[in-house]
Amino acid sequence: MAVQTYVAAYSTDDVTYTSLTNLQNIGINFGRQSQLDQIRATTATFSLRYPNGYATPITELVAGTFVRFRNETGSPYVIFFGKITNVSVRYGMPFVNNVGNADFVDITCEGQFADIGRMQGENYVMAADDIIDQINNANNETGLLCGFLPVSATTQMGSTTVSGTWGDWFAKTALTLNARLRDGGSTAGSTMVSPFQSTVSSVNFSDVANDATNQVYQTIDFGSLADNFYTQITVDPENFAAQTVTKVGATAPLRTYQVNTFNASTAQATDYANYLLNNYDTANFAIQSFSCAAAAQSSFQLDKIGASNYLPNAVGTQVSVTFRGTTFVCIIEGVTMSATPNEAIFTYYVSGADLNAYLILDNATFGKLDENKLGY
Repeated sequence: MAVQTYVAAYSTDDVTYTSLTNLQNIGINFGRQSQLDQIRATTATFSLRYPNGYATPITELVAGTFVRFRNETGSPYVIFFGKITNVSVRYGMPFVNNVGNADFVDITCEGQFADIGRMQGENYVMAADDIIDQINNANNETGLLCGFLPVSATTQMGSTTVSGTWGDWFAKTALTLNARLRDGGSTAGSTMVSPFQSTVSSVNFSDVANDATNQVYQTIDFGSLADNFYTQITVDPENFAAQTVTKVGATAPLRTYQVNTFNASTAQATDYANYLLNNYDTANFAIQSFSCAAAAQSSFQLDKIGASNYLPNAVGTQVSVTFRGTTFVCIIEGVTMSATPNEAIFTYYVSGADLNAYLILDNATFGKLDENKLGY
């Protein structure tokens, strides 16, 4: 398979981009590793040889400058978009005729959600309303954009005063709805995705099959996370009494998970607590992650997993993973990608179908009656 060509470019206006030469490596971290991890901004890093940087530095490489990574193999497409957060230079020896062949610049970046995370709420009073209206209010206040899928969602959310940052509000909203975050994809901003908005990938993963619809992986990790097993759940909505449910027959010491939410009623909080308990009341041994090498693929698709062939949209995407003759249905929770001029490695962090057993109509896996963990 042809080696993929990744290019880093910068811009001060998000219109005109300048490609950077001497790229040594890039790394991206989308989403999260475990289903109950808090949502957070996408982060990225890259390094360049910087032989002329001391004499003629690239002055635009400073915090706040826009950065994008594109796969330039064939028709170019963006795999990361964000802003620079930090720049450091490693000067090497010798420095001859204004050239430092051993000089390197290291740059860190982050997706748009990081801007939301730094913006103070200034005690904005968020009225009780449905999720889409509240998201629109938040966007109007911040001047930024964080969408929600599906756009037709009507889930009612409780009122609150945003005394911390807007990132705190979005994170607590995501916990209330069990939502995931897609961030670091484009100037269009970030998107919170309902667990009921599951895109089924046309590309899956296998330990044997290696073709246009199956990407072969080189390692796979199974485990039983403590964070995926609880026998008691307490949901504590901001404006209502905390609701606690306990697994029937559970004995002390109980494994308790407590979550603070914006539920709109005690009934809604109780439903959510029951859902969480049904979801996490059994310790399961399941796939946690798997890693794929770009050079091993007969038809490269690793940075196109997700809706619209868009790597950030891999988060929340349903994939099948075949391991030694058994096929497991998983939901991608996060992705890390690291690349050098010689190779690119993609690691996908997943949760099993049993931790996503809500009812989704017309879905071959989650659309089966009496095989789901209904609760909210």
